[in-house]
Amino acid sequence: MRRALFALALAASWLWLLAWAAGVDWHSPLTPVTQRTLAGSQFASVFGRGSVRDGHLHVESAAEDFSSLQSVGLPNLDAREFAILRYRFADFPRTLELSLVFRTAEAPDDVQTISLPWPGTGESSFDLSHVDKWRGTIVEIGFAQFATGQVVPPELGFRPFDLVGAQLWSPSWRGDIGALMTDWLGAWPWSQRSVHALGREGDTPRAQSAVLAAALAAGLAIAWAALLLGLRGQRLLAATVVCVALAWVALDVRWQAGLVQRLLATRTLYAGLDWPQRSRIVGDSDILQAADEVRQILQDEPANSRILVDAGSGYEWLRLAWHLLPLNVAGYPLARVLGASLPENCLLVFYDNDTWRTDPDIRKLLANSQRVTSASSIHTSGFEGGRVVVFRFHHAR
Repeated sequence: MRRALFALALAASWLWLLAWAAGVDWHSPLTPVTQRTLAGSQFASVFGRGSVRDGHLHVESAAEDFSSLQSVGLPNLDAREFAILRYRFADFPRTLELSLVFRTAEAPDDVQTISLPWPGTGESSFDLSHVDKWRGTIVEIGFAQFATGQVVPPELGFRPFDLVGAQLWSPSWRGDIGALMTDWLGAWPWSQRSVHALGREGDTPRAQSAVLAAALAAGLAIAWAALLLGLRGQRLLAATVVCVALAWVALDVRWQAGLVQRLLATRTLYAGLDWPQRSRIVGDSDILQAADEVRQILQDEPANSRILVDAGSGYEWLRLAWHLLPLNVAGYPLARVLGASLPENCLLVFYDNDTWRTDPDIRKLLANSQRVTSASSIHTSGFEGGRVVVFRFHHAR
């Protein structure tokens, strides 16, 4: 009897926990009362090229900037009544990121975007009720795709796929819990936190943390074991250890599954290539080309020459320094902040950055320096432009 009561209490408390994590309104019906179904054939390609096949929109190619967008107009849909988005794609490449795009009647000129998890092979759900911009009257929605940022070269990201369709549901238990499962189990692309992240990353609206839910589930099991099964002392300690271990294993399995999804995307890019070929497939191929240009300019320089790089952003100069390794390279912005004095004959590289021409302090610093135009041709700087500009630094004489 105690065991049956324990199982019943545990099941009920875990169901309550699941509903709480999903943000279910207790007054909501089990299934959606109203829904809007949008077949893939109703969408039109805004960027890129697509054609209708068997009721789906077959997206054949991307636009010139390697992105694609499909959208459909809506007959003045109330955002509050349709808070659950369900969407389905076929053959969607792992090298692309997916976003929801929408406009409202209140701000028709403002296009809003929301990152979505990789759609996989089945239907995925997303809860829009906590998205601040999902308010008012929705007049258009769409899906945008682009190469995974900082990982996939834009020119290699696109592969043909089908937009099967989408649905907008009114709030319900089924919709909220489906969105929770997609949030917890959906595949998200690589990012700077991917190695240790669990599920979704960043500050976008989301369901309750899977880590918190697992901890509460283990805590409820331990509490019911103590209250209904009468476990005490070593038996309660053993039950606690088992519950914590199971919760830990469940979270670890989820983390491993997410990592496998990201590794499959990596395999799509690099499988069948040798290491030299793989090293050329990077998400910032333009910076890699700049590094190649710098190497060409400095090919006759001694291996221990000191090189300081600067660029239009912190990410760009860090990546340029990375691509220039194993040269003796560092970031000029960091040296400037630290107030380090530059050694004679060190080399300053400016990428996609004209501060060497517009910043009075840098112009003064480079007053006696020389512009390096090639490995065999060095002349006094005339401060003419170029995406990659290299100077040999000299102190004032």
